[in-house]
Amino acid sequence: MSHTWNAAAIADKLGIAAADLAIETIVHTIDGVEYENVLLFNKAKPPVSGVLAVPNYFGIRQQALEIAAATVGPDHAIFVADVYGKTVRPTNADDALAVIIALKKDRPELRRRMNAALDAFRQQPKIAIAAGKFGACGFCFGGTAALELARSGADVRGTVSLHGALDTPNPGASQFKGAVLVLHGVQDPSVPREMVNAFIDEASAANIDWQLLNYGQAGHSFTDPDANNPGFFYHRQTAQRASVALKNFFGELFA
Repeated sequence: MSHTWNAAAIADKLGIAAADLAIETIVHTIDGVEYENVLLFNKAKPPVSGVLAVPNYFGIRQQALEIAAATVGPDHAIFVADVYGKTVRPTNADDALAVIIALKKDRPELRRRMNAALDAFRQQPKIAIAAGKFGACGFCFGGTAALELARSGADVRGTVSLHGALDTPNPGASQFKGAVLVLHGVQDPSVPREMVNAFIDEASAANIDWQLLNYGQAGHSFTDPDANNPGFFYHRQTAQRASVALKNFFGELFA
Protein backbone atom coordinates (compact mmCIF):
# COMPACT_ATOMS: atom_id res chain seq x y z
CA MET A 1 0.00 0.00 0.00
CA SER A 2 1.89 3.06 -1.25
CA HIS A 3 1.35 6.51 0.19
CA THR A 4 1.97 10.13 -0.63
CA TRP A 5 3.28 11.64 2.57
CA ASN A 6 3.00 15.25 3.71
CA ALA A 7 6.71 15.97 3.50
CA ALA A 8 6.36 19.57 4.66
CA ALA A 9 4.74 18.49 7.93
CA ILE A 10 7.42 15.85 8.57
CA ALA A 11 10.22 18.28 7.76
CA ASP A 12 8.67 20.82 10.12
CA LYS A 13 8.76 18.26 12.94
CA LEU A 14 12.40 17.53 12.13
CA GLY A 15 13.23 21.23 12.03
CA ILE A 16 14.65 21.13 8.50
CA ALA A 17 13.61 22.51 5.12
CA ALA A 18 11.19 20.35 3.17
CA ALA A 19 13.62 20.37 0.24
CA ASP A 20 16.25 18.71 2.44
CA LEU A 21 14.03 15.83 3.55
CA ALA A 22 14.45 12.43 1.94
CA ILE A 23 11.49 10.05 2.27
CA GLU A 24 12.18 6.57 0.94
CA THR A 25 9.80 3.61 0.86
CA ILE A 26 11.73 0.49 1.81
CA VAL A 27 10.18 -2.93 1.23
CA HIS A 28 11.55 -6.13 2.69
CA THR A 29 10.08 -9.63 2.59
CA ILE A 30 9.63 -12.34 5.21
CA ASP A 31 8.33 -15.70 3.96
CA GLY A 32 6.76 -14.08 0.93
CA VAL A 33 5.03 -11.31 2.90
CA GLU A 34 6.05 -7.75 2.06
CA TYR A 35 6.67 -5.17 4.78
CA GLU A 36 6.67 -1.51 3.78
CA ASN A 37 8.87 0.76 5.88
CA VAL A 38 9.69 4.46 5.57
CA LEU A 39 13.20 5.90 5.75
CA LEU A 40 13.61 9.57 6.69
CA PHE A 41 16.86 11.51 6.59
CA ASN A 42 18.33 14.96 6.05
CA LYS A 43 19.91 15.15 2.60
CA ALA A 44 21.68 18.40 3.46
CA LYS A 45 23.53 16.78 6.36
CA PRO A 46 23.80 13.04 5.68
CA PRO A 47 23.45 11.13 8.94
CA VAL A 48 26.14 8.82 10.31
CA SER A 49 23.83 7.16 12.84
CA GLY A 50 20.41 5.58 12.56
CA VAL A 51 17.41 4.94 14.77
CA LEU A 52 14.80 2.31 13.95
CA ALA A 53 11.45 3.66 15.17
CA VAL A 54 8.36 1.51 15.72
CA PRO A 55 4.98 3.31 15.74
CA ASN A 56 2.07 2.77 18.09
CA TYR A 57 -0.56 0.14 17.40
CA PHE A 58 -1.93 1.93 14.32
CA GLY A 59 1.34 1.24 12.54
CA ILE A 60 2.75 3.38 9.76
CA ARG A 61 0.73 6.46 8.91
CA GLN A 62 1.36 10.20 8.56
CA GLN A 63 1.10 10.87 12.28
CA ALA A 64 3.55 8.07 13.07
CA LEU A 65 6.15 9.66 10.81
CA GLU A 66 5.60 13.07 12.38
CA ILE A 67 5.87 11.72 15.94
CA ALA A 68 9.05 9.82 15.10
CA ALA A 69 10.52 12.92 13.44
CA ALA A 70 9.63 15.20 16.34
CA THR A 71 10.98 12.79 18.94
CA VAL A 72 14.17 11.52 17.29
CA GLY A 73 15.15 14.72 15.48
CA PRO A 74 17.27 15.40 12.38
CA ASP A 75 20.66 14.11 13.56
CA HIS A 76 19.94 10.46 12.74
CA ALA A 77 18.42 8.54 9.86
CA ILE A 78 15.00 7.33 11.01
CA PHE A 79 13.71 3.99 9.77
CA VAL A 80 10.01 3.80 10.64
CA ALA A 81 9.45 0.07 10.76
CA ASP A 82 6.49 -1.92 9.52
CA VAL A 83 6.00 -5.03 11.65
CA TYR A 84 2.48 -5.84 10.38
CA GLY A 85 2.94 -6.31 6.64
CA LYS A 86 2.12 -3.68 4.04
CA THR A 87 -1.49 -4.82 3.57
CA VAL A 88 -2.26 -4.45 7.29
CA ARG A 89 -3.03 -0.85 8.19
CA PRO A 90 -5.55 -0.66 11.05
CA THR A 91 -8.07 2.16 10.80
CA ASN A 92 -9.73 1.76 14.20
CA ALA A 93 -8.71 0.81 17.72
CA ASP A 94 -10.36 -2.62 17.66
CA ASP A 95 -8.49 -3.69 14.54
CA ALA A 96 -5.23 -2.29 15.90
CA LEU A 97 -5.66 -4.13 19.20
CA ALA A 98 -6.31 -7.40 17.41
CA VAL A 99 -3.04 -7.09 15.51
CA ILE A 100 -0.87 -6.28 18.51
CA ILE A 101 -2.50 -8.87 20.77
CA ALA A 102 -1.54 -11.57 18.28
CA LEU A 103 2.05 -10.34 18.16
CA LYS A 104 2.31 -9.96 21.93
CA LYS A 105 1.26 -13.58 22.26
CA ASP A 106 4.00 -14.64 19.83
CA ARG A 107 7.17 -12.88 20.98
CA PRO A 108 9.48 -15.03 18.80
CA GLU A 109 7.56 -13.84 15.72
CA LEU A 110 7.67 -10.24 16.91
CA ARG A 111 11.42 -10.52 17.42
CA ARG A 112 11.83 -12.08 13.98
CA ARG A 113 9.98 -9.21 12.33
CA MET A 114 11.96 -6.64 14.29
CA ASN A 115 15.29 -8.19 13.37
CA ALA A 116 14.23 -8.33 9.71
CA ALA A 117 13.39 -4.62 9.81
CA LEU A 118 16.76 -3.86 11.39
CA ASP A 119 18.51 -5.88 8.68
CA ALA A 120 16.63 -3.93 6.00
CA PHE A 121 17.71 -0.68 7.66
CA ARG A 122 21.36 -1.74 7.69
CA GLN A 123 21.28 -2.55 3.96
CA GLN A 124 20.18 0.88 2.72
CA PRO A 125 22.66 2.20 0.15
CA LYS A 126 21.69 5.88 0.40
CA ILE A 127 22.95 6.23 3.97
CA ALA A 128 26.38 5.37 5.33
CA ILE A 129 26.02 4.25 8.94
CA ALA A 130 28.69 2.36 10.84
CA ALA A 131 27.73 -0.92 12.47
CA GLY A 132 28.02 0.52 15.98
CA LYS A 133 25.71 3.45 15.35
CA PHE A 134 22.29 1.85 15.10
CA GLY A 135 19.66 2.27 17.79
CA ALA A 136 15.97 1.54 18.22
CA CYS A 137 12.97 3.20 19.80
CA GLY A 138 9.25 2.66 19.90
CA PHE A 139 6.00 4.25 20.97
CA CYS A 140 3.29 2.37 22.91
CA PHE A 141 3.24 -1.10 21.29
CA GLY A 142 6.32 0.03 19.42
CA GLY A 143 8.11 0.41 22.73
CA THR A 144 7.34 -3.20 23.52
CA ALA A 145 8.60 -4.22 20.08
CA ALA A 146 11.82 -2.23 20.48
CA LEU A 147 12.51 -3.88 23.84
CA GLU A 148 11.91 -7.31 22.33
CA LEU A 149 14.47 -6.49 19.64
CA ALA A 150 16.98 -5.63 22.34
CA ARG A 151 16.13 -8.73 24.35
CA SER A 152 16.73 -10.88 21.27
CA GLY A 153 20.41 -9.98 21.32
CA ALA A 154 20.23 -7.69 18.29
CA ASP A 155 23.30 -5.55 17.70
CA VAL A 156 21.82 -2.17 18.61
CA ARG A 157 23.81 0.35 20.62
CA GLY A 158 20.78 1.57 22.54
CA THR A 159 17.02 1.09 22.81
CA VAL A 160 14.34 3.52 24.02
CA SER A 161 10.79 2.60 25.02
CA LEU A 162 8.32 5.49 25.13
CA HIS A 163 5.18 4.58 27.09
CA GLY A 164 5.56 0.93 26.10
CA ALA A 165 4.65 -2.19 28.05
CA LEU A 166 7.70 -3.62 29.79
CA ASP A 167 6.76 -7.26 30.30
CA THR A 168 8.24 -10.24 28.49
CA PRO A 169 7.36 -13.94 28.88
CA ASN A 170 10.85 -15.11 29.83
CA PRO A 171 12.85 -12.22 31.29
CA GLY A 172 15.64 -14.48 32.48
CA ALA A 173 16.49 -15.33 28.87
CA SER A 174 17.00 -11.73 27.70
CA GLN A 175 20.23 -11.14 25.78
CA PHE A 176 20.64 -7.37 25.84
CA LYS A 177 23.78 -6.10 24.11
CA GLY A 178 23.23 -2.35 24.36
CA ALA A 179 21.95 0.31 26.73
CA VAL A 180 18.24 0.73 27.49
CA LEU A 181 16.21 3.82 28.34
CA VAL A 182 12.60 3.48 29.48
CA LEU A 183 10.44 6.63 29.39
CA HIS A 184 7.34 5.85 31.44
CA GLY A 185 4.20 7.76 32.35
CA VAL A 186 3.33 6.88 35.94
CA GLN A 187 -0.41 7.26 35.28
CA ASP A 188 -0.33 4.56 32.56
CA PRO A 189 -2.93 1.93 33.57
CA SER A 190 -1.48 -0.61 31.13
CA VAL A 191 1.92 -0.59 32.85
CA PRO A 192 1.30 -1.17 36.57
CA ARG A 193 3.97 -0.74 39.21
CA GLU A 194 4.50 -4.49 39.34
CA MET A 195 5.45 -4.51 35.66
CA VAL A 196 7.87 -1.65 36.19
CA ASN A 197 9.46 -3.45 39.13
CA ALA A 198 9.76 -6.65 37.11
CA PHE A 199 11.60 -4.75 34.38
CA ILE A 200 13.94 -3.25 36.97
CA ASP A 201 14.70 -6.75 38.21
CA GLU A 202 15.22 -8.02 34.65
CA ALA A 203 17.54 -5.20 33.61
CA SER A 204 19.49 -5.34 36.87
CA ALA A 205 19.97 -9.10 36.57
CA ALA A 206 21.22 -8.60 33.00
CA ASN A 207 23.79 -6.10 34.33
CA ILE A 208 23.26 -3.69 31.46
CA ASP A 209 23.45 0.09 31.22
CA TRP A 210 19.80 0.94 31.84
CA GLN A 211 17.79 3.99 32.85
CA LEU A 212 14.16 4.49 33.83
CA LEU A 213 12.57 7.94 33.79
CA ASN A 214 9.15 8.23 35.44
CA TYR A 215 6.95 11.14 34.37
CA GLY A 216 4.47 11.89 37.13
CA GLN A 217 1.89 13.86 35.13
CA ALA A 218 1.83 11.50 32.14
CA GLY A 219 0.05 8.28 31.32
CA HIS A 220 0.07 6.07 28.25
CA SER A 221 0.32 7.67 24.78
CA PHE A 222 1.95 10.87 26.04
CA THR A 223 3.55 11.52 22.61
CA ASP A 224 0.27 11.07 20.68
CA PRO A 225 -1.51 14.40 20.04
CA ASP A 226 -4.78 12.57 19.32
CA ALA A 227 -4.87 10.63 22.61
CA ASN A 228 -7.51 11.98 24.98
CA ASN A 229 -8.82 9.29 27.34
CA PRO A 230 -8.33 8.66 31.07
CA GLY A 231 -4.89 7.15 31.52
CA PHE A 232 -4.23 7.38 27.77
CA PHE A 233 -3.59 11.00 26.91
CA TYR A 234 -1.22 13.40 25.21
CA HIS A 235 1.05 15.42 27.49
CA ARG A 236 3.00 18.04 25.57
CA GLN A 237 5.55 18.81 28.29
CA THR A 238 6.34 15.14 28.82
CA ALA A 239 6.59 14.53 25.07
CA GLN A 240 9.13 17.35 24.84
CA ARG A 241 11.08 16.12 27.86
CA ALA A 242 11.09 12.58 26.48
CA SER A 243 12.48 13.84 23.17
CA VAL A 244 15.31 15.61 25.00
CA ALA A 245 16.03 12.46 27.01
CA LEU A 246 16.08 10.29 23.87
CA LYS A 247 18.33 12.71 21.99
CA ASN A 248 20.76 12.91 24.90
CA PHE A 249 20.77 9.11 25.22
CA PHE A 250 21.63 8.48 21.58
CA GLY A 251 23.94 11.49 21.47
CA GLU A 252 26.03 9.97 24.24
CA LEU A 253 26.02 6.47 22.76
CA PHE A 254 26.86 7.56 19.22
CA ALA A 255 29.50 10.15 20.16
